[in-house]
Amino acid sequence: SDCSSYRDRGERRMSKGECERANRRGPQHVAVGLFIIAGSILCDPVLAFVTPSSTVPSSVVSSNKLTIGHIISTDGRRITLSQTTSPRHHSTLWSAMERGEMILASESDRLLNEAFSSLNDRDKYETVLTGLCAKIIDGGAENAKEGLVDPMRLMEEMNSSRIAAGPRGIIGLIDATALSSDARIMANVLSLAIKNGAILRYGSLQSSINPIPRSSSASVFPFGGTNNQEQRLESLPEVPDDDRAAEVSQAVIFSAVLASCVGINVFSGLFGLEDLTFWTNLVLGVAITTVVVDNFFDVIVKGGSAVAKMNEDKLPDSAKNMNAPEKEDMPLGIGTGKVTGTVVRGLSRLLSDNTERDCQCEAAAVFAAYSLGLPCFAFQPNALEGGALVLESMGENSNANDEYNLKGTMDTLASDVGLLKVMIWLMAPVAMELSKYPQLMASEPRQALGFLQRLDDKTKSEQYAQSALKGALPADDEQAGVYLRWALAEADALLRSNSKAVDALSEALAGGAATVGDCVAVLEEW
Repeated sequence: SDCSSYRDRGERRMSKGECERANRRGPQHVAVGLFIIAGSILCDPVLAFVTPSSTVPSSVVSSNKLTIGHIISTDGRRITLSQTTSPRHHSTLWSAMERGEMILASESDRLLNEAFSSLNDRDKYETVLTGLCAKIIDGGAENAKEGLVDPMRLMEEMNSSRIAAGPRGIIGLIDATALSSDARIMANVLSLAIKNGAILRYGSLQSSINPIPRSSSASVFPFGGTNNQEQRLESLPEVPDDDRAAEVSQAVIFSAVLASCVGINVFSGLFGLEDLTFWTNLVLGVAITTVVVDNFFDVIVKGGSAVAKMNEDKLPDSAKNMNAPEKEDMPLGIGTGKVTGTVVRGLSRLLSDNTERDCQCEAAAVFAAYSLGLPCFAFQPNALEGGALVLESMGENSNANDEYNLKGTMDTLASDVGLLKVMIWLMAPVAMELSKYPQLMASEPRQALGFLQRLDDKTKSEQYAQSALKGALPADDEQAGVYLRWALAEADALLRSNSKAVDALSEALAGGAATVGDCVAVLEEW
């Protein structure tokens, strides 16, 4: 509507200049004019400031300029704005309009505002913080960084006012921050939460890490250590091999051969392939027998010996003195699992679907990252993300693409201890799975080695990386193996000493609806 139409009808005595100015300033000022007209009719309206760029229902207060206290109410004669009192239709409304703000009025907001005003300051802030974060989450990752401006400023205001944030608001803030996929923004948010006192256990176990000790049998390490740690290093087992690509490919080929043989046997009569059934049956028999004997040799031997003892009186004398063959004496190594073990492991990967196992590995990764102070909560850690985390912590181009000034500072990970923390995070799922299962299925032990290789490649192409990581990366393959073994051992010790927390986190993830914020709530025992 045009304000001048109201002026011409005499419904509101407004100067021509005021009308022209309101029309020029756009629809938000038209809304102000409509409010002034409505003020003559409503006996007790309730007002609220919102920014012109906000898209909010009439019952919501949203502003990055005004705090919660900027709620306006009237008694029918005078309007109260924060600590300022001015007569109705006074210049306060127009000064608000000059600042580019819009005023909405609704009688139905009375109950909401009365309920909101009855809350204490902490509940008010948490309600607004939760609402802002929920809006970011609903909007998706595309506008997450822009949306985080208001929640982070609100947290800063809470810290300056010494108002503690509640679990609900922190959970929402962490979930909203996770959408940005930016480690430095996450570090900034966690820093605000720590200053607020809402988070207590982030990075609390960094001091429990034992650095890799010096070893006289290997290259000189840039670490200190004790004789006991050296003995422990020498006793550590090798990191298990995991060539899952070869396992899956061989399992697929094996399955295809068996399926072809079965198909020929079934349809040989239709296509005149009866002559091939002898060979297909032979292939099926040899393949199945080899797999069974190679992987269940001990079971077969023990079962056969038990049956022989039960029927000893029925056996001939020549059979009574016979002994079962040893694995080492079997041709081609059959019975040790070396012949068909790769195929069996590949079939296990293709056919198994163990949600509990996956959740246990994810819980181990999240716990390791949170307890060691790594602002990265990937449920399935990988070498690429680990390398990016180290490079981000070095501060190179840290403010690039940070138009909203959201990125905080991170403790550098370009050191021996920093690399060890990231490797423990990468090895945590492996340690968890090895402690509960004989074969690795959900975790990937090669990620830690890939992480070291990525950083080594980066030092060859970037001068800043070479100067920062010099002395922290392993000098050769032998030293890299020591890094991996020690990281796996430290991850195992970390998880075993905090098994209750890891199990609780695993149960939460098994529910299928846990977010990063929910995981933090479990670890903080909210």
